[in-house]
Amino acid sequence: MKKILLITSSLTGTGHKSISDALAEQFTAMPGVEAQTMEGFELTGRLSIWLTGVYGFLTRRFPAVYNAIWKFTDRHPSRFGWADFLYGRRIVKILRRIQPDLILTVHSMFNIGLTRILKRRSLEFPVAVLQADLVNIHSTWCNPEASVTICPTREAYDESLCRGIPPEKLKVLGLPVRKRFCDAAREADAKGNMLSRPLRCLLMGGGEGCGDLKAYAEAILMHTDSMVTIVCSYNRKLFRNLQKRLGGRFGSRVNVLGFVDEIDQLMLHSDLLVSRASPNTLYEAIMLKLPVVMIGPLPAQEKDNPRLIQENGLGVFCASPEDAPQIIRELLEDDGARFRKIRAAQEKFRRFDDARNVAVFVAEQIKPAANQ
Repeated sequence: MKKILLITSSLTGTGHKSISDALAEQFTAMPGVEAQTMEGFELTGRLSIWLTGVYGFLTRRFPAVYNAIWKFTDRHPSRFGWADFLYGRRIVKILRRIQPDLILTVHSMFNIGLTRILKRRSLEFPVAVLQADLVNIHSTWCNPEASVTICPTREAYDESLCRGIPPEKLKVLGLPVRKRFCDAAREADAKGNMLSRPLRCLLMGGGEGCGDLKAYAEAILMHTDSMVTIVCSYNRKLFRNLQKRLGGRFGSRVNVLGFVDEIDQLMLHSDLLVSRASPNTLYEAIMLKLPVVMIGPLPAQEKDNPRLIQENGLGVFCASPEDAPQIIRELLEDDGARFRKIRAAQEKFRRFDDARNVAVFVAEQIKPAANQ
Protein backbone atom coordinates (compact mmCIF):
# COMPACT_ATOMS: atom_id res chain seq x y z
CA MET A 1 0.00 0.00 0.00
CA LYS A 2 1.36 3.41 -1.01
CA LYS A 3 0.78 5.98 1.73
CA ILE A 4 0.50 9.67 0.82
CA LEU A 5 0.18 12.54 3.30
CA LEU A 6 -1.58 15.49 1.63
CA ILE A 7 -0.93 18.82 3.37
CA THR A 8 -3.39 21.59 2.47
CA SER A 9 -5.32 24.46 4.06
CA SER A 10 -8.87 25.80 4.09
CA LEU A 11 -7.91 28.77 6.29
CA THR A 12 -6.45 31.00 3.55
CA GLY A 13 -9.26 31.00 1.03
CA THR A 14 -10.82 27.89 -0.51
CA GLY A 15 -8.50 27.32 -3.47
CA HIS A 16 -5.97 25.03 -1.78
CA LYS A 17 -8.71 22.88 -0.29
CA SER A 18 -10.50 22.60 -3.64
CA ILE A 19 -7.31 21.30 -5.24
CA SER A 20 -6.55 18.84 -2.44
CA ASP A 21 -10.17 17.60 -2.50
CA ALA A 22 -9.85 16.96 -6.23
CA LEU A 23 -6.72 14.88 -5.61
CA ALA A 24 -8.17 13.06 -2.61
CA GLU A 25 -11.08 11.90 -4.81
CA GLN A 26 -8.62 10.42 -7.26
CA PHE A 27 -6.41 8.78 -4.64
CA THR A 28 -9.48 7.15 -3.08
CA ALA A 29 -10.36 5.56 -6.41
CA MET A 30 -6.83 4.22 -6.97
CA PRO A 31 -6.18 0.64 -5.79
CA GLY A 32 -3.11 0.29 -3.61
CA VAL A 33 -3.06 3.96 -2.59
CA GLU A 34 -3.98 5.37 0.80
CA ALA A 35 -4.08 9.17 1.16
CA GLN A 36 -4.59 11.18 4.33
CA THR A 37 -5.36 14.92 4.18
CA MET A 38 -4.09 17.28 6.87
CA GLU A 39 -4.85 20.96 7.64
CA GLY A 40 -1.37 22.44 7.55
CA PHE A 41 -1.96 25.42 9.82
CA GLU A 42 -3.24 23.19 12.60
CA LEU A 43 0.33 21.95 12.85
CA THR A 44 1.67 25.40 13.58
CA GLY A 45 -0.43 26.27 16.62
CA ARG A 46 -2.85 29.03 17.59
CA LEU A 47 -0.66 31.95 16.49
CA SER A 48 -0.48 30.79 12.88
CA ILE A 49 -4.19 29.98 12.81
CA TRP A 50 -4.89 33.52 14.01
CA LEU A 51 -2.60 34.91 11.31
CA THR A 52 -4.64 33.17 8.61
CA GLY A 53 -7.50 35.49 9.62
CA VAL A 54 -5.22 38.44 8.88
CA TYR A 55 -4.87 37.09 5.33
CA GLY A 56 -8.62 37.34 4.81
CA PHE A 57 -8.80 40.80 6.36
CA LEU A 58 -5.98 42.16 4.18
CA THR A 59 -7.23 40.68 0.92
CA ARG A 60 -10.73 42.07 1.58
CA ARG A 61 -9.91 45.49 3.00
CA PHE A 62 -6.28 46.34 2.22
CA PRO A 63 -5.13 44.53 -0.94
CA ALA A 64 -2.30 47.04 -1.41
CA VAL A 65 -0.85 46.01 1.96
CA TYR A 66 -1.19 42.35 1.04
CA ASN A 67 0.54 43.13 -2.26
CA ALA A 68 3.46 44.78 -0.43
CA ILE A 69 3.84 41.81 1.94
CA TRP A 70 3.69 39.36 -0.97
CA LYS A 71 6.41 41.22 -2.86
CA PHE A 72 8.65 41.70 0.19
CA THR A 73 8.52 38.03 1.19
CA ASP A 74 9.06 37.06 -2.45
CA ARG A 75 12.23 39.19 -2.75
CA HIS A 76 13.50 38.39 0.73
CA PRO A 77 12.29 34.88 1.54
CA SER A 78 12.67 33.82 5.11
CA ARG A 79 15.09 31.03 5.92
CA PHE A 80 12.12 29.37 7.56
CA GLY A 81 14.10 28.69 10.69
CA TRP A 82 10.86 29.33 12.58
CA ALA A 83 9.24 26.29 11.00
CA ASP A 84 11.08 23.81 13.23
CA PHE A 85 10.20 25.90 16.28
CA LEU A 86 6.53 26.22 15.32
CA TYR A 87 5.66 22.74 14.17
CA GLY A 88 8.82 20.62 13.96
CA ARG A 89 7.94 18.37 16.89
CA ARG A 90 4.30 18.04 15.79
CA ILE A 91 5.05 17.10 12.19
CA VAL A 92 7.79 14.66 13.17
CA LYS A 93 5.46 12.93 15.62
CA ILE A 94 2.75 12.68 12.93
CA LEU A 95 5.17 11.43 10.30
CA ARG A 96 6.55 8.74 12.58
CA ARG A 97 3.02 7.61 13.35
CA ILE A 98 1.68 7.64 9.78
CA GLN A 99 4.94 6.64 8.03
CA PRO A 100 3.91 8.08 4.64
CA ASP A 101 5.82 7.06 1.54
CA LEU A 102 5.47 10.60 0.20
CA ILE A 103 4.30 14.02 1.42
CA LEU A 104 2.41 16.19 -1.07
CA THR A 105 1.95 19.88 -0.23
CA VAL A 106 -0.50 22.18 -2.02
CA HIS A 107 0.25 25.27 0.09
CA SER A 108 3.47 27.24 -0.35
CA MET A 109 3.90 27.85 3.39
CA PHE A 110 4.65 24.15 4.00
CA ASN A 111 7.32 23.53 1.38
CA ILE A 112 10.71 24.92 2.36
CA GLY A 113 10.10 24.70 6.11
CA LEU A 114 9.05 21.07 5.86
CA THR A 115 12.12 19.90 3.95
CA ARG A 116 14.37 21.80 6.38
CA ILE A 117 12.74 20.04 9.32
CA LEU A 118 13.22 16.66 7.69
CA LYS A 119 16.86 17.38 6.87
CA ARG A 120 17.68 18.54 10.40
CA ARG A 121 16.03 15.46 11.89
CA SER A 122 17.65 13.12 9.31
CA LEU A 123 14.24 11.89 8.18
CA GLU A 124 13.91 10.60 4.62
CA PHE A 125 10.33 11.36 3.60
CA PRO A 126 10.19 12.61 -0.02
CA VAL A 127 8.26 15.87 -0.49
CA ALA A 128 6.34 16.71 -3.68
CA VAL A 129 4.95 20.21 -4.33
CA LEU A 130 1.82 21.08 -6.31
CA GLN A 131 1.74 24.77 -7.18
CA ALA A 132 -1.67 26.43 -6.74
CA ASP A 133 -0.91 29.63 -8.68
CA LEU A 134 -0.98 29.97 -12.46
CA VAL A 135 1.60 32.58 -13.47
CA ASN A 136 2.93 34.66 -10.57
CA ILE A 137 4.90 32.04 -8.66
CA HIS A 138 6.07 33.13 -5.20
CA SER A 139 9.54 32.06 -4.10
CA THR A 140 8.03 29.80 -1.43
CA TRP A 141 6.62 27.57 -4.19
CA CYS A 142 10.14 26.91 -5.47
CA ASN A 143 12.03 24.45 -3.30
CA PRO A 144 15.01 22.69 -4.91
CA GLU A 145 15.01 20.23 -1.99
CA ALA A 146 11.60 18.88 -3.02
CA SER A 147 11.69 15.67 -5.02
CA VAL A 148 9.37 17.11 -7.68
CA THR A 149 7.33 20.27 -8.29
CA ILE A 150 4.13 20.02 -10.33
CA CYS A 151 3.22 23.15 -12.28
CA PRO A 152 -0.30 23.98 -13.50
CA THR A 153 0.86 25.97 -16.56
CA ARG A 154 3.88 26.45 -18.80
CA GLU A 155 4.16 29.97 -17.39
CA ALA A 156 4.53 28.55 -13.88
CA TYR A 157 7.12 26.08 -15.20
CA ASP A 158 9.19 28.84 -16.80
CA GLU A 159 9.07 30.98 -13.65
CA SER A 160 10.11 28.01 -11.52
CA LEU A 161 13.08 27.39 -13.82
CA CYS A 162 14.12 31.02 -13.40
CA ARG A 163 13.97 30.55 -9.63
CA GLY A 164 16.44 27.71 -9.67
CA ILE A 165 14.37 24.53 -9.84
CA PRO A 166 16.15 21.95 -12.07
CA PRO A 167 14.08 21.01 -15.13
CA GLU A 168 14.21 17.32 -14.17
CA LYS A 169 12.34 18.21 -10.98
CA LEU A 170 9.52 20.04 -12.80
CA LYS A 171 6.40 18.65 -14.46
CA VAL A 172 3.48 20.52 -16.11
CA LEU A 173 0.23 18.66 -15.45
CA GLY A 174 -2.50 21.30 -15.19
CA LEU A 175 -4.63 22.32 -12.22
CA PRO A 176 -6.79 19.58 -10.61
CA VAL A 177 -10.54 20.27 -10.69
CA ARG A 178 -13.03 18.45 -8.47
CA LYS A 179 -14.98 15.57 -9.98
CA ARG A 180 -18.38 17.21 -9.48
CA PHE A 181 -17.39 20.05 -11.83
CA CYS A 182 -16.37 17.52 -14.47
CA ASP A 183 -19.69 15.71 -13.98
CA ALA A 184 -21.61 19.00 -14.21
CA ALA A 185 -19.68 19.88 -17.37
CA ARG A 186 -20.72 16.64 -19.02
CA GLU A 187 -24.31 17.34 -17.98
CA ALA A 188 -24.10 20.82 -19.52
CA ASP A 189 -22.61 19.41 -22.72
CA ALA A 190 -25.46 16.92 -23.02
CA LYS A 191 -28.08 19.64 -22.63
CA GLY A 192 -26.37 22.18 -24.87
CA ASN A 193 -25.47 25.71 -23.86
CA MET A 194 -28.22 28.22 -24.50
CA LEU A 195 -28.08 31.80 -23.29
CA SER A 196 -30.92 32.80 -21.00
CA ARG A 197 -32.94 35.95 -21.42
CA PRO A 198 -32.50 37.84 -19.20
CA LEU A 199 -28.87 36.87 -18.65
CA ARG A 200 -28.06 35.00 -15.42
CA CYS A 201 -24.92 36.53 -13.90
CA LEU A 202 -23.02 34.91 -11.05
CA LEU A 203 -20.76 37.22 -9.00
CA MET A 204 -18.01 35.80 -6.79
CA GLY A 205 -14.98 37.18 -4.98
CA GLY A 206 -13.12 34.04 -3.95
CA GLY A 207 -13.28 32.35 -0.57
CA GLU A 208 -12.85 35.64 1.27
CA GLY A 209 -15.48 37.57 -0.71
CA CYS A 210 -12.87 39.94 -2.12
CA GLY A 211 -13.44 42.57 -4.75
CA ASP A 212 -16.01 45.35 -4.92
CA LEU A 213 -18.94 43.01 -5.46
CA LYS A 214 -21.52 45.58 -4.39
CA ALA A 215 -20.42 48.13 -6.99
CA TYR A 216 -20.30 45.54 -9.76
CA ALA A 217 -23.70 44.14 -8.82
CA GLU A 218 -25.27 47.62 -8.75
CA ALA A 219 -23.80 48.54 -12.13
CA ILE A 220 -25.05 45.34 -13.75
CA LEU A 221 -28.50 45.53 -12.16
CA MET A 222 -28.99 49.22 -12.99
CA HIS A 223 -27.75 49.17 -16.59
CA THR A 224 -28.72 45.72 -17.86
CA ASP A 225 -31.76 43.50 -17.38
CA SER A 226 -29.62 40.67 -15.98
CA MET A 227 -30.53 38.49 -13.02
CA VAL A 228 -27.68 38.55 -10.49
CA THR A 229 -26.62 35.97 -7.89
CA ILE A 230 -23.86 37.06 -5.51
CA VAL A 231 -21.77 34.59 -3.48
CA CYS A 232 -20.15 36.25 -0.45
CA SER A 233 -18.61 33.01 0.86
CA TYR A 234 -17.18 33.49 4.39
CA ASN A 235 -17.52 37.29 4.29
CA ARG A 236 -20.54 37.63 6.60
CA LYS A 237 -20.33 41.40 6.78
CA LEU A 238 -20.56 41.65 3.00
CA PHE A 239 -23.46 39.19 2.99
CA ARG A 240 -25.49 41.28 5.45
CA ASN A 241 -24.63 44.51 3.68
CA LEU A 242 -25.66 43.27 0.24
CA GLN A 243 -28.87 41.70 1.49
CA LYS A 244 -29.85 44.99 3.12
CA ARG A 245 -28.81 47.34 0.32
CA LEU A 246 -29.67 45.38 -2.81
CA GLY A 247 -32.58 43.17 -1.80
CA GLY A 248 -35.03 45.99 -1.30
CA ARG A 249 -33.98 47.89 -4.44
CA PHE A 250 -33.92 45.09 -6.98
CA GLY A 251 -36.22 42.45 -5.49
CA SER A 252 -36.21 39.08 -7.22
CA ARG A 253 -33.55 40.16 -9.71
CA VAL A 254 -30.86 39.72 -7.06
CA ASN A 255 -30.04 36.73 -4.86
CA VAL A 256 -27.38 37.14 -2.14
CA LEU A 257 -25.79 33.98 -0.76
CA GLY A 258 -23.15 33.25 1.87
CA PHE A 259 -20.93 30.19 1.69
CA VAL A 260 -22.19 27.77 -0.95
CA ASP A 261 -20.96 24.18 -1.04
CA GLU A 262 -22.58 23.24 -4.36
CA ILE A 263 -20.99 26.04 -6.36
CA ASP A 264 -20.88 23.69 -9.38
CA GLN A 265 -24.68 23.79 -9.59
CA LEU A 266 -24.73 27.59 -9.37
CA MET A 267 -22.21 27.77 -12.22
CA LEU A 268 -24.12 25.16 -14.20
CA HIS A 269 -27.27 27.30 -14.11
CA SER A 270 -25.50 30.61 -14.88
CA ASP A 271 -24.63 32.25 -18.19
CA LEU A 272 -21.77 34.48 -17.07
CA LEU A 273 -19.32 34.49 -14.17
CA VAL A 274 -18.04 37.81 -12.82
CA SER A 275 -15.23 36.92 -10.47
CA ARG A 276 -11.83 37.63 -9.00
CA ALA A 277 -9.10 35.92 -11.04
CA SER A 278 -8.69 33.07 -8.55
CA PRO A 279 -7.02 30.04 -10.22
CA ASN A 280 -9.38 27.29 -9.09
CA THR A 281 -12.51 29.42 -9.76
CA LEU A 282 -11.27 30.20 -13.27
CA TYR A 283 -10.53 26.56 -14.04
CA GLU A 284 -13.85 25.38 -12.64
CA ALA A 285 -15.68 27.90 -14.84
CA ILE A 286 -13.65 26.85 -17.87
CA MET A 287 -14.55 23.23 -17.19
CA LEU A 288 -18.23 24.21 -17.35
CA LYS A 289 -17.72 26.42 -20.42
CA LEU A 290 -18.91 29.41 -18.40
CA PRO A 291 -17.56 32.69 -19.85
CA VAL A 292 -15.67 34.73 -17.27
CA VAL A 293 -15.44 38.47 -16.64
CA MET A 294 -12.43 38.89 -14.34
CA ILE A 295 -12.43 41.67 -11.75
CA GLY A 296 -10.07 42.77 -8.98
CA PRO A 297 -7.25 40.20 -9.10
CA LEU A 298 -4.96 40.25 -6.07
CA PRO A 299 -2.29 42.77 -7.21
CA ALA A 300 0.80 40.54 -7.14
CA GLN A 301 -0.33 36.97 -6.64
CA GLU A 302 -2.97 37.03 -9.41
CA LYS A 303 -1.65 39.95 -11.45
CA ASP A 304 -1.04 38.04 -14.68
CA ASN A 305 -3.94 35.59 -14.47
CA PRO A 306 -6.20 37.86 -16.58
CA ARG A 307 -3.53 38.02 -19.27
CA LEU A 308 -3.27 34.22 -19.38
CA ILE A 309 -7.05 33.85 -19.64
CA GLN A 310 -7.45 36.54 -22.30
CA GLU A 311 -4.53 35.26 -24.42
CA ASN A 312 -6.29 31.90 -24.60
CA GLY A 313 -9.67 33.49 -25.36
CA LEU A 314 -11.24 32.06 -22.20
CA GLY A 315 -12.70 35.26 -20.77
CA VAL A 316 -12.39 39.04 -20.57
CA PHE A 317 -11.06 41.50 -18.02
CA CYS A 318 -13.10 44.32 -16.50
CA ALA A 319 -11.14 47.17 -14.92
CA SER A 320 -14.00 48.89 -13.09
CA PRO A 321 -17.69 48.45 -12.19
CA GLU A 322 -18.62 51.19 -14.66
CA ASP A 323 -17.26 49.06 -17.52
CA ALA A 324 -19.20 45.91 -16.62
CA PRO A 325 -22.56 46.74 -18.32
CA GLN A 326 -20.86 47.63 -21.61
CA ILE A 327 -18.80 44.44 -21.55
CA ILE A 328 -21.97 42.40 -21.03
CA ARG A 329 -23.71 44.21 -23.91
CA GLU A 330 -20.73 43.50 -26.18
CA LEU A 331 -20.81 39.83 -25.25
CA LEU A 332 -24.49 39.70 -26.20
CA GLU A 333 -24.08 41.42 -29.59
CA ASP A 334 -24.75 39.43 -32.76
CA ASP A 335 -26.84 36.91 -30.85
CA GLY A 336 -24.03 36.22 -28.38
CA ALA A 337 -21.23 35.68 -30.91
CA ARG A 338 -18.48 36.42 -28.36
CA PHE A 339 -20.12 34.14 -25.84
CA ARG A 340 -19.99 31.28 -28.33
CA LYS A 341 -16.37 32.08 -29.22
CA ILE A 342 -15.31 32.03 -25.56
CA ARG A 343 -17.14 28.77 -24.93
CA ALA A 344 -15.47 27.17 -27.94
CA ALA A 345 -12.06 28.23 -26.62
CA GLN A 346 -12.90 26.89 -23.16
CA GLU A 347 -13.99 23.54 -24.60
CA LYS A 348 -10.67 23.26 -26.43
CA PHE A 349 -8.62 24.35 -23.37
CA ARG A 350 -10.25 22.26 -20.62
CA ARG A 351 -9.02 18.80 -19.66
CA PHE A 352 -11.19 16.40 -17.67
CA ASP A 353 -8.27 14.22 -16.58
CA ASP A 354 -5.90 16.73 -14.96
CA ALA A 355 -6.74 15.63 -11.40
CA ARG A 356 -6.30 11.97 -12.26
CA ASN A 357 -3.07 12.62 -14.16
CA VAL A 358 -1.60 14.50 -11.18
CA ALA A 359 -2.69 11.77 -8.75
CA VAL A 360 -1.21 9.00 -10.92
CA PHE A 361 2.03 10.93 -11.37
CA VAL A 362 2.35 11.52 -7.61
CA ALA A 363 1.72 7.85 -6.83
CA GLU A 364 4.34 6.86 -9.41
CA GLN A 365 6.96 8.89 -7.50
CA ILE A 366 6.81 6.30 -4.71
CA LYS A 367 9.50 3.75 -5.41
CA PRO A 368 8.79 0.09 -4.66
CA ALA A 369 11.61 -0.03 -2.10
CA ALA A 370 9.73 2.54 0.04
CA ASN A 371 7.01 -0.04 0.74
CA GLN A 372 9.29 -2.84 1.80
